[in-house]
Order: sequence, then C-alpha cells, then structure tokens
Amino acid sequence: MTPTGPLLPGRPQLPSPSVTKTITRRIPGTPGASRDRPIQLVHPCTDAPAMTDAPRAWRAGLTATVLAATAPLALLATARSAGAAPVTVLIGFAWLLSCALAPLVVRSATPAGLTRYALAGTVWGAGTVVAGTLPAATLGPHPVPHLAHAASLLGLAAIALQQLHHARDGRDESPLGVETALLAAVLAALGWDWSARAGLHGGPWWGPSAALVIVVASVVTAATVVLAVEHPALRVPGAGLAVVALGTELAALTSARHPLVALVAIAAALAGAYVLVLGQPRGGIVRHGGAAAAAGARRLRIATAVPAGLLLVDVALFIGAPRADGAMFVFFAAVVVAAGFRQAATARAVDRTHDRLSFQALHDPLTGLANRAALQSALHEPDRTQSLALIEVGGLDDVTDVLGVTVGEDVLRAAAANLREHVHALGGTTYRVRHDEFAVLLPGPPEETVRHLPGAFAAVSAAPLQVPGAGRFPVDAVAGLAAVASGPSTGGGREAMTPLLHADLALRDARLGATGFSVYSGEVASAHARRLLLRERLAFAVAEGTVDVHYQPIVNFTTGRVEKFEALARWDDVQLGRISPVEFIAVAEESNLVVALGEHVLRRAVASAHAAGVFAAGVRLAVNVSVVQLQAPGFADVVREILAQHEIPPHLLTLELTESVFLDSDSPAERVVTELAALGCQIAIDDFGTGYSAFGYLDRLPVHVLKVDRSLTQSMTGAGNGLSVVTAVVDLANRLGLTVVVEGVETDEEAEICRSIQAGLGQGWLYSAAVTADRIGAELAREYPVSPGAVR
Repeated sequence: MTPTGPLLPGRPQLPSPSVTKTITRRIPGTPGASRDRPIQLVHPCTDAPAMTDAPRAWRAGLTATVLAATAPLALLATARSAGAAPVTVLIGFAWLLSCALAPLVVRSATPAGLTRYALAGTVWGAGTVVAGTLPAATLGPHPVPHLAHAASLLGLAAIALQQLHHARDGRDESPLGVETALLAAVLAALGWDWSARAGLHGGPWWGPSAALVIVVASVVTAATVVLAVEHPALRVPGAGLAVVALGTELAALTSARHPLVALVAIAAALAGAYVLVLGQPRGGIVRHGGAAAAAGARRLRIATAVPAGLLLVDVALFIGAPRADGAMFVFFAAVVVAAGFRQAATARAVDRTHDRLSFQALHDPLTGLANRAALQSALHEPDRTQSLALIEVGGLDDVTDVLGVTVGEDVLRAAAANLREHVHALGGTTYRVRHDEFAVLLPGPPEETVRHLPGAFAAVSAAPLQVPGAGRFPVDAVAGLAAVASGPSTGGGREAMTPLLHADLALRDARLGATGFSVYSGEVASAHARRLLLRERLAFAVAEGTVDVHYQPIVNFTTGRVEKFEALARWDDVQLGRISPVEFIAVAEESNLVVALGEHVLRRAVASAHAAGVFAAGVRLAVNVSVVQLQAPGFADVVREILAQHEIPPHLLTLELTESVFLDSDSPAERVVTELAALGCQIAIDDFGTGYSAFGYLDRLPVHVLKVDRSLTQSMTGAGNGLSVVTAVVDLANRLGLTVVVEGVETDEEAEICRSIQAGLGQGWLYSAAVTADRIGAELAREYPVSPGAVR
C-alpha cells in the first residue's frame, strides 16, 4: 500500500481516523524464517496523524513567520522599484500572502506538515519577489534571477522527492527516485537544447546558472509526473505543480531578453500553484493490491515510453540541425547514466519480486513454516529414509471462540515456533499443511522416530503459556506417522504424496486411540476402509430410518420402581451386522452425520415411548444430545415441535449433555441449553466426574440431573478414594437440589452403597440392559427387588 498526495495544503481535508499506521512487510529469507520491516503510511499533506484542528497559537505563529519573511522583501522591492518588474513582484507577494493565510484556513494538517508546505511555498514566493526586484542584478558572474528562481524551486523539489520516497518505500518495484532521475535527465537535456535553439543565452557565466534552473525545474516536473502516474487522482494537482516548475524555469531563462514572455510564464506558474492547491484530493490516497499492480504496470509503460519518446524527438532534431555544444553532451551522458541506474534498479526489483514470490509460494504466511507445496517437493525425491509425522493441534477452537481469532493465531504461531525448534534440533523439517495441522519430516523409520513425539507434543502444549490470556486453555496434539522411502518417485506428484495420505490415515486412527499417536500399517488401512464403509452405510441407515432405539431403565434405589428410561441408539446393518454404538457414533461425528442421527433418535425415542405409555405413567425419557446438535440451527425448535406433536409435558423429557457444552460462558450451545430449560425440559450432565468437572457451572446454569460415571461407580468398592469421591458428588448434588443417577450399577453391593449415601437413581446391568420398544410396558410394571447387600 502506498500513500502519496498533493504537495501543498489547500482546502480542508478530512482524512480517515487512521491516516498513519504501520504495516509489516515480510522480506524473503531462509526457509522457515522471515524478518519484518515497518512501512509508514502518511497523509497526503503530512507525515504524522492528521488532527481536526491545530492550536491557535501555532497557527498565528506560522502566519507571523511568513509575514516576517515577507517584510524585508517588501523593503527590498520598495528600494529597488526603479528597475524592477512590478508584475512579477506582485505575483510573488500574492503567493506569499496566500502562504500567510494558509495556517488560518487549513484545518486538517498537523503543525509539522503544514509548516513544511507553507514554508516551501514561502520560499517560492520569496524567490519570485527577488527575481522580479533584481531582474538585471548579478551575484558574482551569475544572474540573480536564475539563482533566485532555482532556489525558489528547491523547497518543492525536496517535498516532491520525499513523497516519492514514501510512495515506494518497502516495495519490490524499482524506486520512484530512479524513474524520476531518468525523466529529469531527459527533460533537462530537452530544456537546455531547446533554450539554446531559441536563442536564450547570455554572457559566459549565463550557462551554469541557467543549467541550475533547468535541472531543478526538471526534477520537480519529473517527480510530479511520476507521482501522477502512480495515482491518477493526482493528475490535476500534479499538472499544477508541473506548470509551477516549467513556468518558473521559462521565466528565469527569458527574464533578460524577453521580459513579456517571462511575465506570462511567472503568471502561469502562479495559476499552476493555485490549481495545485485547489485540485488536490480531499482524502488520503492509499493503494491496495489490485490498484498497486495496475499502477505498477502503467508506471513501467509510461516511464519507458515518455523519456524515450522525448529523447528520440530531440535526437532527431539534433541530427537534422547539429550544433557544437559541450554542455549538451553532458546532459546526454546524464541520461545514459540515469538509464543505466534504472536498468539496474529494475533488474534488482525483478530479483526481489522473484525471491518474494518464491518465498510466498513455498511458505505459510502466518507461521513462516514451509507449506504443503514445499512438502510435496521434499517428498518427490527424498534423499534418505525418513518418517513423516502429521501432527494435529487440538483445543484451538476453544481459544478462538473465547479470546478471538487473533489470539488463536498467536497460539498457533507459538506452537509452530516451538515445534520448529524441537524438530530442527533432531535434524528434521516442519511444515504447515492445514489450519491446525503440521507435518514433520524426521530422519529414520517410524519405529525410531516415534520416541520423539512426546517432545513434539510438549512443544505444542506449551504454546498457550506463551500468549497472554491463553494459558488457561489447554492445547494438545495427536499424530499419525508414515514411512518415506528414499529414492525418486516414479509416479509423479500423486505417488509422491502417498506418505502424506498414509500419515493422514494414521492421524485419523490416532484420534480414536488413547496413546495420542498411530503408525500407518495394514491394520490402519483396513480400519480406514471399514470407517468409509460404515460412513456410507450409516448415511443410508439414517436416511431410511433403520437405526433402532433401545431403552435402559433407570431405577429408584429405594422403591425399585422405574422412574426414567434412557434412549440408546442401536444399529444392525444387513451387510455389516450389529455395529457397536461407540463405533458408529464416532463415525457419525467424523462425517457430520451426528445431527441427522441425533434428530432421528430423538424423534423415534419420543414416539416409541409415547406409544408405550411412558409419559402417561409419569415416567421420564432421557435422550443424549451432542454439542454439534446444540450448535446446529433450529435444534430448540425441533425439540419444541416433537413435544407439541405428541402433547408431552416438557418436564418429562431429559436431555443428557456432556460437560464440554459448558466450557465457554455464553456460548451458542449454552444459550440453546438455557432456552430448552426455560421450555421446561430437564438438563442432565452425563458422565459427571470424568471430564472438565467445574462445580461453578452447576450454580450458573439450569442443570437438574447429575449422572455419576460408571468408572466412579466401579471404584467405590476398591481400595482407593472412589467411595469418598462419589459420596462428595452425591452430597453436593443433594444440597443443590439435583437428582443423582449412578451409572454402571452391576452388583447388589454397589446398589446398597448408593442407597446408604442417599443417591436417588441407579442404572446398570443389575437391573436391566437396554430393551427394545416392545418391552417398555413390562419394564413399567416391573418392581425390582431392594435387598440389602454386603457393604465394605
């Protein structure tokens, strides 16, 4: 992005709230590394943030400074009025008055910026006054008008060159100063040649001072042309500034022999100055990607065509009417030197662009790691036996949802840096292949490199601690490994990426395992093929409604009566036979079928329970609901529709959720839970004690039931502290007025312990496994025996 703008302040400008900011440009370096360089974007009239108004004292002081500079010029003009050019003097004073009034009129520039431009305008006005007051005077052997007009343009030249520097700073294209130098050299050569052919010459020292005027005016004009090419919005003010420079140049060269021409020229220069002021854009000019590319192409064409065309015209003129002029050859030499510099700068810019594009093509912009394309290149011709580990970062969604995308990116960047450092020490290379996945190439077969995974996992897990505010969110990782055989690939890019496909399959297998990693093998491939088949068959089963629902009784420990049923999905496929719920529910979550499956189970469970008289008997029905379902649009409306369809009181429906739903305060899932509780449904926390168990949300959220996980139930009869833990949970629930359901009750001993600690309900094989819908009626009529068992 490049800012440029008019060179003098004029009508008030209303810049955006952020007219000065710092951006970061990545400069190509070694793979996996980058260095940053700030680029400051400036307001058209300032080099600092614009203010709505500057202090009155400063404005008055600047006006007083301009008037103080004008006073001695007025005395000089009065003393030398006899030989002066009065119109030229008046033009100079008119512009000085404008510069004195500018601080009182312009309200959008900073003190530093407006001071710079007002003083540059004052210098031009003062030079014009001096040139008009002393038209025939000399300073040594040099004519005063030449020197005065040359000096008057120096301020504008300095500002124009500064704008050129800002406009191209940090860009890969050749500097605008080089383009300006070439065009200025051509314009100076033309100005010198044409002035000589027009008979504008004087004494022996007339030439050096005239050349000075021509060179300074050519620099200002060339800078203006280049800026206008960069930004078409600057064409009008740029034309005004060019007229100022060329008019001043012509006035200096013709003041001695053609005073009328000089008068017209300086009047045109004044008009150009006002065009410059009045024609400037109102706001800052900041170029974005597409505009930058278009302007770069346009600049290249014009910067090549304009100087070449003008120079060809002058060369043709020189061939047609040759003349002996040593200075002309000096100007031509300057053109050649400037063209050489431009050629070298263009070549350097091409090299930098090539390096930048090459770096961007092979590196990830967020982390600086090599990307998937670089990995493919490395896999195409491996020079040794290696292992490819595909590492997935878990927990980033929690960081992003609560703290925002920027913090999530910071955590990911820290994880990448830690992982790169760890892998580099092992002689490997790290790549970023997806949003939350890194690929690592390590020397040696997977059986050897697997020992390095704990260190890699630790490097990833340490990332949140390095980002302010993210330390409370745990981040973990899982990995899949595959072997990369040495030697060139014979099947092209597709075969070269085979290790990545194998590592991806191993990663999917690792997600389902308990070790956190998996090594690709025939078993992994077979498991993947089964998951694909399961996904296909499950999608068909959900669409056809062939997934069945069984019902497990939940019994009152004291009365032995069934007070609730839990609906459990069961699936018998005609091709695959009976599929474990653990297996097909995992496949449903992987393939985004869980929403459709969950809605099918909910509708079928409620309909079957209603038909069996469960709700008519005042018995509740519990249905498991996943976090994905809660986040799906319209889930609360689906529940409301099902209840209304069967005219079921909402309090007889219990929705069982895992604790992960309540991790993020005020999350969309939590808001849906609150809405369902307000509808009258009961909310149960399933598998309590095995997840994130934070007792704080029990008071904050509408929870009605706690289900003690079967692992805690089994620990009650052991030698550890299981009984104390379950007792504490039951006591807490009773004090909060919550119902407790103990899962996994399998023995009379466990049931008696639950009764003794005042747990309300139990569920397990001691009473019954899940039954089909046609047996619900029998379970409703059944009363399980309540006989005390042995208690340790």
